[in-house]
Amino acid sequence: MSHHPRMQGFHYSGSGVKWQRTTEWIGNTGMHHPDDTFSMPSLSPSPVPSSAGSSSPSALPQLLPNTSSTCVQTLTARSGAVLAVAYNNTYVFCGSQQGAIHVWRRDTYRLSKTLLGHTGGCHALAVDTTSNTLFSGGGDGRVRAWDMHTLRALYVIHAGVNSGAVLSLAYLQPGVLVLGCQNTSLQWFDVAARGDVPKDRRKRELMARRLRFFDDSTDPIGVCPASTPGQSAPSDSGHEDEDDGLEEYLVAESGIIDYAHSGYVYSVIADNNVVYSSGSDGIIKIWKAQNGLVLDGELERTTADVCVHTLALDDGLLFSGLQSGSIDVWDLETRQRIRTLAAHKANVFTLAVVRHCVFSASADGDVRAWGSDLQSLGQIKTSGSVLAVSAIDECDVHLVTGHADGSVGFWDIAGIMGEVKPVEKKEGKPGRRMMQALAQWVRFRSVSGVPELQPECRRAARFLRDLMLQLGASDARLVSSTPTNNPIVYGRFDATQGPLETRPTVFVYGHYDVMPSGDEARWESPPFEMTGRDGYVYGRGVSDDKGPVLATLFAVAELHAAGLLDISVVFCIEGEEEHGSVGLYETIAAHRSLFGVPRLILLSSSYWLGESTPCLTYGMRGSIRATVRVETSRNADVHSGVWGGAVNEPLTCLAHILAQLVDPSGRVLVPGFHDEVRPVEDAEREAMRDLVSFVAAREAQAPVVATKPAGGLDRQLMQRWRQPALTIHHVDVSTVAAPSNATLVPAAAQASVSVRVVPDQSLADIAGKLKTHVEDIFESFVKARPALLDELGLKLDVKPIANWWLADPLAPVYRAASRAIREEWKMDSDPLLIREGGSIPAVPWLESFFAPHAVAVNLPMGQSSDNAHLDNERISLENLLRGRQVVWRLLRDISQVISTKD
Repeated sequence: MSHHPRMQGFHYSGSGVKWQRTTEWIGNTGMHHPDDTFSMPSLSPSPVPSSAGSSSPSALPQLLPNTSSTCVQTLTARSGAVLAVAYNNTYVFCGSQQGAIHVWRRDTYRLSKTLLGHTGGCHALAVDTTSNTLFSGGGDGRVRAWDMHTLRALYVIHAGVNSGAVLSLAYLQPGVLVLGCQNTSLQWFDVAARGDVPKDRRKRELMARRLRFFDDSTDPIGVCPASTPGQSAPSDSGHEDEDDGLEEYLVAESGIIDYAHSGYVYSVIADNNVVYSSGSDGIIKIWKAQNGLVLDGELERTTADVCVHTLALDDGLLFSGLQSGSIDVWDLETRQRIRTLAAHKANVFTLAVVRHCVFSASADGDVRAWGSDLQSLGQIKTSGSVLAVSAIDECDVHLVTGHADGSVGFWDIAGIMGEVKPVEKKEGKPGRRMMQALAQWVRFRSVSGVPELQPECRRAARFLRDLMLQLGASDARLVSSTPTNNPIVYGRFDATQGPLETRPTVFVYGHYDVMPSGDEARWESPPFEMTGRDGYVYGRGVSDDKGPVLATLFAVAELHAAGLLDISVVFCIEGEEEHGSVGLYETIAAHRSLFGVPRLILLSSSYWLGESTPCLTYGMRGSIRATVRVETSRNADVHSGVWGGAVNEPLTCLAHILAQLVDPSGRVLVPGFHDEVRPVEDAEREAMRDLVSFVAAREAQAPVVATKPAGGLDRQLMQRWRQPALTIHHVDVSTVAAPSNATLVPAAAQASVSVRVVPDQSLADIAGKLKTHVEDIFESFVKARPALLDELGLKLDVKPIANWWLADPLAPVYRAASRAIREEWKMDSDPLLIREGGSIPAVPWLESFFAPHAVAVNLPMGQSSDNAHLDNERISLENLLRGRQVVWRLLRDISQVISTKD
């Protein structure tokens, strides 16, 4: 395998090297519109979330950067080691060992495109912000220019004959590019005057060139190939076939300084019209840019044969990273070395300077930080060699690290820097505060139904209440009418215009409790620590339902702060949804005056049908839970060899009952069960076929499509959304002996059963029919058996949980929601109208309780692969941030649709 020249002297195992991830999120993740124009007051920190017991807003866990660096997001470049990093206002660009340039959005960390064209590794990147151009230097001896807006190739610059790889680049205004090359040369190309040489002449020169040595397939000096045997090449997204259609330019011989160094030219940096270069000869040279490059001196050689891999400038000081692991600090006015920092134990490959802090990274995987006084500020430990670093200095200071294992890390370094340099106050990007709050909220293990975790649930509730107050709520409190259950978090944002009595009310429903984490060994990162990977955040509750709740809260707060809220919004965020919403109805009924007369009930507690097409949910099935228990009068297990055939066997009776609930096709056998099911009309079948055709064509990777046989998706969706179902969840027996003891007859057996109901089934009717059916089967079983030594008894608990819910997708509020989704996602057509097979008990109850005025709208933010209730629960940053903007758009305009008139 051919290695990047800087990687000589150590080994790495590619994707086998695991990237260490930290878990705290305090990143810069906002969307571009509209901006976070409101300011959040400073929040006093508390030691840890679980200790926050005060009811005052000052007890809110810290939302501002803490005292350490944190990994905001980890991305994966699947084209070998990351050799170079650059950025502009929208993207981060990462050049890889196989020549691909991965382009990630800075706001959502989503891969926008992979730029291909180099036939050798992409060793260097340089940005010209004036012309919005990215320059990339490759192992093929070419520099490619890319439009950073369209992400298309513009033209190609060929380095001089036998230049080898372009290892370093520097861009000088007003339009000059300096190349550091593998053949020891420095080269100069006037980008602004690139068209001065006629095209025909350029073509003749290209034809005359023979790059035999460096083009030889044996690759004698290790220039990175486009791909390596055994490795798959990158996707062809953005590929430019052999430079077809691109203008090609050449570095003129007059622009080449042969033997500028006595080895590879690893680093070239520029400061105004001064260029600094370094290489494997251990020398740093200074050049004046005057119609070319004119040598203006050398800095004293450090140690014999010590390679200088990287250079950085700050306030009259030059920093040079050495192969030995040290960093030399030079005073450029006196041209003397004033300090050598014992930085690392391995090659210092890359340096970055931000706000007078220097960050160094090396082959040992460490990133070190140094203050303006050249004292150590701390370090970031990673588990992969760091080959490239770039510092993004805007409102929030971030470090981007590229690694030998192909990973890219985004680090919030504000904490490690501290108050190093006063800077002008800048507005943070939208979404940053929200993601900080979500990271803190996820840390609470707010699992409902577990008594020992009830304090955590209450702390999570207090966190949300205090956050509402910080964001400008006129009222926020914990409300409960059932002290043994988790409280509701109530919040209110009043209209900023006009009298309150004329303003309609929107009721926002959600929940802060979460499911248990399950087997934590199945999680790739701690379930109660939010972690960013490849454009997603992972953690219990990020998708169900803490993420969507905060997205809605921040959208409302932003409208309120900007004076655009012309409605009243009340929040009702419960803490028992995953536990049957116990206590919810009693609490709302007892505090009805807090909620007014809502015209819209808004929630986000469902998921897209696929991965890339926004949806709007307008229907859900209802649910009934049942426990069927059969037990004997003997109250003890007995040995089957002694008593078998002489006693009644509860498990046999239970199996007989369960076998008569559902037939092999899945049809429920309860008499009269299907009588009231609303018939499927032809128009509904046609709409389902259209939906399936659309999804099958565009959502090939979605679980709902990828796991189903061809032609079966319409039936599968019809069964989930439109037909009732009965499920047997598990069976338990009374036996307490080891499972290997197969000789006992259990004294009792119990099964858990659930029923999903659909329009127009009645919960009470279905519950009654199920109860009667089970009792009849039990009685017939008992009568059919002769009198034995004991008696069987049946305990049956049938409990209606949630009614079915079906809204009118053509209603004005649904048209308004569709319009908000379409505008935010820039869709050509309306979002998909879908139904859910699951149930949310509160939704039909709330519509009924606030009837006849309220209409519920379920606005899904998550994707079908979010793994809610499962291990590795996640949500896409883009989905969450755009979901917030959808709510913003909807509530901005909703007063035109709903009114206070009956």
